[in-house]
Order: sequence, then C-alpha cells, then structure tokens
Amino acid sequence: MPTDAPASSLIDALDRLPLPEPTREAIAAWLGDPTYIDTRAELEHTVARALGVAGAGGEEVSDTEDQKIALAELEDAFVGPLPIGTGGRRGPCGPGPNRVNAAVMRETARGLAAAMRESDETPKVAVVYDTRTTSRTFALVVAAALTAEQIAVTLIDGPRPTPQLSFLVRRLGCGAGIVISASHNPPTDNGIKIYGPDGAQVLGELDRRLMEGIVAAGKDPGSLPPINLEAATAGEVPAAVERIDPNAEPERADAPYHEYVLAQGVSPGSLADSGLRVAFTPLHGVGDSSVIPVLRERGLEPIVVEAQLPDEGRFETVKSANPESVAAFAVGLELARSEAVDLLLATDPDADRLGAMVRDASGEYRFIDGNRLGVLMLDHVLRGLTALGSEELRQGWVLTTVVSSPLIAKLARARSVEVVDDLLVGFKHHAGAQADAERRGEDRSMVFACEESHGYLRGNEIRDKDGAIAALLLCECAAVAKREGKDLFARLDDIWRDHGYHREQTGNLYAQGSSGRRAIAAVMDRLRSAPPTSFGGLEVVAADDLLTPRGTGWRTRDLNGNVLVYELSGEGRGCRLVFRPSGTEPKIKVYALAHGRAGLDDAGEAASEREAVDALVARVLADAERFASGVMAALLDPQ
Repeated sequence: MPTDAPASSLIDALDRLPLPEPTREAIAAWLGDPTYIDTRAELEHTVARALGVAGAGGEEVSDTEDQKIALAELEDAFVGPLPIGTGGRRGPCGPGPNRVNAAVMRETARGLAAAMRESDETPKVAVVYDTRTTSRTFALVVAAALTAEQIAVTLIDGPRPTPQLSFLVRRLGCGAGIVISASHNPPTDNGIKIYGPDGAQVLGELDRRLMEGIVAAGKDPGSLPPINLEAATAGEVPAAVERIDPNAEPERADAPYHEYVLAQGVSPGSLADSGLRVAFTPLHGVGDSSVIPVLRERGLEPIVVEAQLPDEGRFETVKSANPESVAAFAVGLELARSEAVDLLLATDPDADRLGAMVRDASGEYRFIDGNRLGVLMLDHVLRGLTALGSEELRQGWVLTTVVSSPLIAKLARARSVEVVDDLLVGFKHHAGAQADAERRGEDRSMVFACEESHGYLRGNEIRDKDGAIAALLLCECAAVAKREGKDLFARLDDIWRDHGYHREQTGNLYAQGSSGRRAIAAVMDRLRSAPPTSFGGLEVVAADDLLTPRGTGWRTRDLNGNVLVYELSGEGRGCRLVFRPSGTEPKIKVYALAHGRAGLDDAGEAASEREAVDALVARVLADAERFASGVMAALLDPQ
C-alpha cells in the first residue's frame, strides 16, 4: 500500500499512535532528520500503515490487521539500539535504531574510529562486502564515515570472502578491518563485523572500546562528521578511499590471498590425475571468487551450480544458505547426481564455512557433518606433513573447541602434535590462542584448527575460519583416497579402526522471551546446585564448569564461559556431554560426543560397535534434553 503522505503530516499525526512518548519522538526524528534519509520512504510507508492513512491527502484506509502489523514493526524497530555483539552488529534491514541501516553503519564506524584512536592503532582500515543487496551501499557508507574521521580506507570493490578480509588486514598493515555481511542470515538481513589489527574478530580491550564508541555515537548522532550519504547510496566511491577493483586488478585484490590459500595444501602437484570430480555451490554468496580459482589452480575443474551463483542478495533457491544444513544442498544435489561427481561442496554466503555431500560406494550422496569433515581434513594434513618430513609437526599445534569431536585431539596426540581442545565456541578464541602464543614469544605453526559448526583453518596469516582452505584440504584428501581406490567414508572407517568409532549429536532447546531466558538460566543453575551423577545410564566421572577460573596461564584458554562439561563412562565406552546457552539465539544447546573401542578389525564387530555407540549417544542426549526440559517447563510462559 504505497503512500505519498508528506513526512511533516505524518509527524503531526504520531500522537495518534499508541506508543511510548520516547518511541514517538525517535520516529519523528527519523522522519525529519536528513541523517536518516536512506530509510525515509520505508518509514513513511510503515507509519502511514500504522495510522491507517494513505495518499497525499491522508485519507483513511480501513485495515485493522495491517495497522497492527505496522505498529508492531515500529515498536520493535525503535525499541532500542541494535544489539552489539562481539565485534559487530547484525539484524534485519530497515529504519529505526534496532535495524541495520546507514545510521547504524555510521555509528559503528565512529565507534571503531574512536577505539582505534584510544588504542593507538594504525589509522587504516580494509573493507570488504558480500553479495547482499545492501552490502556495497553499506560498505561505501562506512568508507565515507571512516575517511571523515581521518582514517585511511582500502576497499575491495567486489564481493569477497570474510577470511580474505582477515588476510588483507595483516598483509596491508591495517589497524582494523570491516566486513559487511550477515553470513547465512535471511536475505532481508545484513550486518557489520569488526576485525582487529591481527586479522581476528576483536576481543578484550579493543572490543570494550569499540562498544563504548558505538554506544556514544548512537546517543549523539548529531556529533557524527558529515558525509555525502546520497553519493554513497548512489554507489559513488569517496575520493579519499583507495579502491581496488578485483576485475581490473586481480593481482592486487585476489592473487596474494589465493597464493596463501594454495600454500596450505599438503599434497604436492596437480590433483588432475586422481580423476576426482567435484561440484561446487556458493549458495548465492562469494565463494565462487575463492574456491573455484583455488581448485582450478590445483588441476580440478569444479562443476558450478549455476542456479546458486550470486543473485543480487535474493537467495532465491534456499530457505537458509547454511552449508551445515542438508536442505541447502537440494539444488546442488540434482547437478551432482546428473554429473556423477565424487564431492559436492558448499560455502555459506561469506565463504568462511564449508559443507559437503559425498558419493558413497553405492552411488548415493551422503552428508558429512562438521566434526567428521574436520577429522578427515586433520588426518589428511597429518599424513601429508609426515610424508613431507615437515618440521611443522614438531613446532606446530592443533586448536579446537570443547564441543568439537574428541577424535580431533586423539589424532593430533597420536602424531605427538600439541593440541588445545578446550577453547570456547567461536573462531575468535582460536585466533586468541594464536595471539597468546605470539605474546609469549612462541613460534607456533597452525597445523589445523576447527570447530564443529563447519569452520576450518590452517596456517597463521588468516585469523578466522576459511571455506577455501577447507575446500582445498578436503579435495586433496578425496583425491588421495581415490588414487587408493577409496572414498571418504572408507577413509573414516580406517580412522575409526585405529582410534575408535566416534559419534556426535547436538540438541537445541528453544525458549523465547524473558521467561525463556529465565528458564535457560534455571537449567544451568540446577546443574550447578545439584550436580547430576549420571546421564543415559552412564556415570559422570568428571565435571568442568567453565565459569570457574582455570589458571592455565593462557589468556584465551582462561576466559570464563557459561558452559558445563561432563565426562561420562560406562559399558566400556565414553561420552562427553556439554550444556551451553547460545550467545546468539534464544536456546540452550546440548552436545553429546560419544566414542567406542578401537582396534576392531572384524567388520561385523566394527558394525556392532557403531550401532552401540549410535544408540548410546542418542540415549545420553535424550536424557539430557529431558532433564533440561523438565527444569524449563515450570518457568516458560504457557503457549
């Protein structure tokens, strides 16, 4: 229902809306202040709907339900500032302080500039953006805002991966980096994420200063330096910005990053002779700019899922562009079957995560979860470095989280490689461990890093997960296996024979609103006040509360987290059980990570062991979910 009711008449009519006075005042400011011109038309439309008017004359329109919807949108959009998470902000686009828009981008840029000055960081920022409809516009707004703050900006003016930004920050000697992306959020969303001078998501003191600067800018938008917002929204790059066009200057924009990714491989030479056939989908994101050229350089010719190339941010072929989900592979699977490929790879829209489906011996395609992909890649890296006689195994380390498969640590220790396997969730903690080592003057090579949510990394010059590096390692692993007459499932069989069968499952218990937050907190409180002695028939033999100071001497490892870890034992098998409230969604996550006996050469015995472990992990998870649900039930609002 379009409206051309002038802003002034809408402002005059705001008193008719049943909203708190501060909310009406904020709406009036957004309707009248040129600072918010980019969302003016959309806000006018929503306010007119809430008022039940349309047209220049403001004639009434009778649609009570539509008025309620519009009023609820205004309430939510103006309820307060968009939440500031670690290193950034993300959410739906639109007018209002609780939405993603040019004003929020400017506030965040001002906060970053203030934090950089206070921390005495190099006044230079690298900026990249993804394929979302608004991403380039927001990148230009941020670039203009930073240059107005006397911060030099280098902009890669074409959609590029988040890990490429991490690499650029370090290579260009920047004091910070910015990514405009909402990863695999819905196409209506966008976001901004900040990276520090080490190329990692900001943590610690710089993060605190960033948050303080953003809050201060939001409270006083009039203090923001003037920028040409119309020019930015029209796609004009500010004159002071160093613009690198990847189409015209690939040697500056992409070549150094691609060379670095290629250097993380551990199988020398071309992969062409393996006969490996690979299909790839970027799920409408930026992965075609990194994964495809890297694999081609190694002798592979990935078959691209053309229907899922960038589509101006619409993400039309998927409900969720998340390679952790089997559903995201539906379109690519049709191509994979028609081309009889061995591997179907997918990266998320900012190309920092990798997912895969693999053709098995029967010709069927099966999804491999994030833990098992990590196991395959690490085993391949360890084998490859051993064959090369690399010193990296002696001086390097493997990093993973407390909720990732224990098989990761077993593989590393079997090769006498140091491993840290108790990090909190999020690759910022992997990067934090690397920074800790550097502060201690320790020269440690990142042999491999991973987390269960399909994030993988190798090498020291990128400080975030990288879908292109992961794609390269998985293709190398599959090529080596194919030369031996095996597939990746056979490779997993070999690993399980030597180290025991492992199976991981995760449960998500959602609880909305304030009552949900109380219910989730109650679960953690109950676990602490009345520690359980068993789950699923297995005895609790050890417990670790990560809110308790650990004293390892490593800053990142000693960070507190609202996480409870239980080690269970029984039936000659073991299981780790972890409870963790989500930091981004209204839910508590429960992880069950079970393992069985090693050294079972008999195929029948091995199959029986797998069935037993699968049943065990399901039983433990179900019991843990029953426990949590029982505690939460009394506190949740009736539906």
